Amino acid sequence: MSNPQPRHDAHLDHLGATACDMAAFDEGHELHPIIRRAASATPSQWVDALVVSSSADGWIEFVALHDASVGQRWHHADLSDVLIPGSPIAVHGLYGVLAIGDELVSVRAA
Repeated sequence: MSNPQPRHDAHLDHLGATACDMAAFDEGHELHPIIRRAASATPSQWVDALVVSSSADGWIEFVALHDASVGQRWHHADLSDVLIPGSPIAVHGLYGVLAIGDELVSVRAA
């Protein structure tokens, strides 16, 4: 009877690394390129808004311009130096994406 040896499969190692790296793309962290493209491809889903407040713990409160509804999103980094009250932003209605000028960032809904 032979003694089976552990098999080293580089393809599986690559898949494992990719799965671990995917945690970096959780909402509110890094913006995944596919989500960036999907948000850009659905322009009718963007909602114009104004920043109400932005805190050091990553919470952003905004008011939508079309219906005055208030919303909250979270980003892992402190954006309060950029998102000052009254700043215009756009929030994507389908994907967790916030537009600050030309920059897109990943956000998580409250």
